[in-house]
Amino acid sequence: MAEFFPAALVQGFGVSAAHLIGVSALNAFVLRQALHRHHPLVAGSAGVLADMLFITLGTTGLGALLARLPLLAPVAAWGGAAFLFWHGWKAFRAVRSPNVIDTRTPRRELGGPRQVAATALGLTLLNPHPYVDSVVLFGALSTPLPPLGRTLFALGAVSASLAWYALLAFGGVRLAPLFRSPRAWRWLDVLVGTLLWTFALSLMWRALHGGLLDHG
Repeated sequence: MAEFFPAALVQGFGVSAAHLIGVSALNAFVLRQALHRHHPLVAGSAGVLADMLFITLGTTGLGALLARLPLLAPVAAWGGAAFLFWHGWKAFRAVRSPNVIDTRTPRRELGGPRQVAATALGLTLLNPHPYVDSVVLFGALSTPLPPLGRTLFALGAVSASLAWYALLAFGGVRLAPLFRSPRAWRWLDVLVGTLLWTFALSLMWRALHGGLLDHG
C-alpha cells in the first residue's frame, strides 16, 4: 500500500527519536565528549552503529519473522502497544522529578579515540536492555508494513539516530545548559510520552481494524 510508505518513514523517525531522547549513559557520554571537544564524533558514530544493529535486528529479523507468522502479529502488536504505553508512562512520571545529564568528567579520564569508541559501544552493546527494548520495539512496529515499508521504517529510525548523535556531538557545548535544566527535561519527557502513546494508539488501531500484515 503506497500510502504506508511516507508514514513508515515518519513513524520510524518518530519512534526512534522518542526512544533516544532521555537520560542514558550513552547520551551522557557523547555529551561529555562534546563538551571537552574530545572525539565527540567517534562517540556519536559508535552510538549510531549500535542503533543500526538494533534497528536491523528488529526490522529484518523479528519483523520479518512475525510477517511470516501471521498468527503472531496480533500478539506482537498488542505487546508492542503495551511496551510503548509503559515507556510513555515512565516519561510522564519523570515529569514530576526529572533527571538531568551529568556532564562532569576529569579530562585525564577521557581517553584516546579507540578508548572512546570502545566505551561508547560497551555502554550500548554490553547493556541487555537495548536488545530487548529496541529489537522488540522496532520489530513489533515494523511488522504491519510490507517489505519496502519496513525498509523505509528502518531508514527513518536510523535517520533519527544520525540526527540525534550529530546534535549531541556538534551542539554539545550549546546544549549543555539545556541538559542540565530540570525544566527542559520536563518538556522533553512530555514530548516523548506523547509520541510514544500516539504510536501505541496507532498500533492498537491497526490491530483492532485488521490492518496488520495487510499488504494488498
